[in-house]
Amino acid sequence: MGEATERRKYPRRTYDMPLSFSLSVLEFTDLKHIEASGKAVNNSEKGLGFFTGFPLEPGHVIRIQNGNTFTTALVKWIDKIEGEYRVGVFCYK
Repeated sequence: MGEATERRKYPRRTYDMPLSFSLSVLEFTDLKHIEASGKAVNNSEKGLGFFTGFPLEPGHVIRIQNGNTFTTALVKWIDKIEGEYRVGVFCYK
């Protein structure tokens, strides 16, 4: 068996912090603004990993709030784990 290849460009660091995020979702003809929360578990220079109860999808653009700071991020992947969602995002800075 071959070794697994690391695909990440930036090393991940443990990051244990609650977070809030928001996004706009089109449901039929209504644009809905949604606010949700989660718990960050790791971060890197360009990304963040967190758990949330909200069913995000790859391609969603979210706005993450950390205190008085906001970061725009693109949802890259989702894994459903025991009723929660583990999310990986690319952060625009």
